[in-house]
Amino acid sequence: MDTINIFKASEHYSNLLDSFSCADKLQVDLNKTEISKAIYYHICKMKYAGWRHRINFKRKRKHSIAEFFQDIIAFYLKASLSDEYEIELETKIGKTQPDIVIKKNGTYHFLVEVKTNIGWDRPNLNLPDPYLNIRERVSELSKNFKVLPENIIYVFEDHANVTKEFSERFWNKLTQLPVSRTTDFPFSIIFPLFNATDPYYWRHEKGFDRNKEFRQITDDLIFSMAETNIATPFEMVLQRIQTAANN
Repeated sequence: MDTINIFKASEHYSNLLDSFSCADKLQVDLNKTEISKAIYYHICKMKYAGWRHRINFKRKRKHSIAEFFQDIIAFYLKASLSDEYEIELETKIGKTQPDIVIKKNGTYHFLVEVKTNIGWDRPNLNLPDPYLNIRERVSELSKNFKVLPENIIYVFEDHANVTKEFSERFWNKLTQLPVSRTTDFPFSIIFPLFNATDPYYWRHEKGFDRNKEFRQITDDLIFSMAETNIATPFEMVLQRIQTAANN
């Protein structure tokens, strides 16, 4: 086998990126969670592939899929919203560059910040306003893009990896069920979609070493996990965008 064809990644990577260009539209029922389950499925499958790669390739640290998560959210926004909406990624105005900008009939209408977790914006509970960074970020985005502050939201992949208090705003650890949304800022504008998207961290049988082997996981198991691990339906995000008032 020659030196180029022994490695197939560039071809697969090209196919992956090309898949985001699909222009097909979905028939969306906002009272169901079919899109939420689809997003969970794809994220879970990608993380499972990463787990297998870590074992098979002896990679001790996993790849980040943060930007792919952003693109997946943008893809399903595009597929779910009508043609009067236009989706842009990484549009910059001034010093602000939100992850996703949504235009409606050519005018800036809605902004979505997409995060796998809160990262450097982790709240400082020692301050009078632990979420001051988010408050200031929303104000600056609103000013630069001339959209209403209530038309700016955060979509998180998961409710975890922030603080225990933050997680409890969205997910009941004892019942393993979502909790009712609050009107308190900033939780009112944060939409953590899922719980437990990474098979690596799922509960495995006693004695199983996830750092030395991976578990065989079927699509049926992923679908069943999707049914019970939706913290905030993506359909709720779609509804908020569609009912948002213009300036």
